[in-house]
Amino acid sequence: MNIIRKKTSKCFIGQAIIGGESHISIQSMTNTATRDVERTINQCQQLFDEGADFVRITVPSISDVSHIKEITRKLKEKGIHQPIIADVHFKPDVAEALPSIVDKIRINPGNYIDKRNKFPTETSDFYLNKAIENTAMRAKSLLTKCKENGTAIRIGTNHGSLSDRIVAQYGNTPMAMAASAMEWIDICESFHFKNFVLSLKASNVRFMMDSYMLLSEMMEAKGTFYPLHIGVTEAGGGLEGRAKSAAGIGALLLNGLGDTIRVSLTEAPIHEIRFARKLLNILNELNSECYSIDENRLLHFSLDEPDKEKFIAGVASICSFEHYKEPIRDLHLQNIYLSGNEIKSIEQIVLQAVGIKFFYAEFISCPSCGRTEFNIEEVAARVKDRFSSYKGLKIGIMGCIVNGPGEMADANYGVVGAGKDRLVVYKGKSPVSKSLPIPEALECLEELIEKDANNC
Repeated sequence: MNIIRKKTSKCFIGQAIIGGESHISIQSMTNTATRDVERTINQCQQLFDEGADFVRITVPSISDVSHIKEITRKLKEKGIHQPIIADVHFKPDVAEALPSIVDKIRINPGNYIDKRNKFPTETSDFYLNKAIENTAMRAKSLLTKCKENGTAIRIGTNHGSLSDRIVAQYGNTPMAMAASAMEWIDICESFHFKNFVLSLKASNVRFMMDSYMLLSEMMEAKGTFYPLHIGVTEAGGGLEGRAKSAAGIGALLLNGLGDTIRVSLTEAPIHEIRFARKLLNILNELNSECYSIDENRLLHFSLDEPDKEKFIAGVASICSFEHYKEPIRDLHLQNIYLSGNEIKSIEQIVLQAVGIKFFYAEFISCPSCGRTEFNIEEVAARVKDRFSSYKGLKIGIMGCIVNGPGEMADANYGVVGAGKDRLVVYKGKSPVSKSLPIPEALECLEELIEKDANNC
């Protein structure tokens, strides 16, 4: 399939470029503690060696600014000059300390708003405009410093952290995501700052795709088109996480959207780079002869590909791409390198990833970063092993409070990191336990789910 991307403006990240005529870049994020400088440097080097164009590092507090400064300095001493991105949540003062240190800063619009849960549902245009003006003034210092230092910004809108003002205006919808991004385009342009990338991430593939497609339409109507960073957040791990990532990223790329991608897997970051490369490769190799759709909207996909991950990347991308245009009802796969049981399993995984049919519980789990203080991969595996058979149930396993409760807001249950090897158990959006050691938290989660299941 030829990926014909919509023309976007250029965003300069150090000596690299996102958008314009540049290639689709790949990035990942370290999961080491930023204060552990040597481990973080080693992981950056591994990711760049594997083919990452950019690496993102969390900067959770002002005390970590000195650590990321040391990391960037030592990377350059090693002859590693690829761009480093700082990830900042909640603390605008931390972001403002970074423009002279890193090449790009990821911020969340939700951190520059009037206090959440304080905005009335019905408000006059005067107060809405005043709230937007206040947001702009909070962002002014960062935008000014980034402009002075030639530092790029990713405006990272997340489904789980929309402001209550945006939700009051548009509901918790893809339109709210796109409207938030458009609001920030206006803010950046008002300060003559245009070196930015936009993202609208969600753990639900359809929600995420709708958000990006709406933003694309709104930017075109405005007569401008900024580069897009795309990904399915909290996709999970294993083949399920890869299918979900491909269903969102691959389908958007086939629709011409996406200048830089990040696969989010609850695994070692190096696997994100490897699968992202496979995804881009298979999209460039596929052609219309690989699949057909019959009169019953059954998608027939045939490709003799020995790499199971690459195969599932192609299947999920095509299935999601076609399902977005007109609903697909079922899936039939052929691949001489896979057994009948493997084929059946992949069919089910892809159908569930795209949202066509459901066969088992769905797990929302983040890839972890330097903010995570427990082995999330191990905990996710234990939760998945115990509850996979609960068809239709959605369970979140989140590394920390930053994205945790928000990103798993539509989950039935979940656990969120709350300190060193400790978790808080959630039912829906509400915590139902205090901070507990991991074994106690998982026991509490199991008792809660089984109790509710028995009461049904």
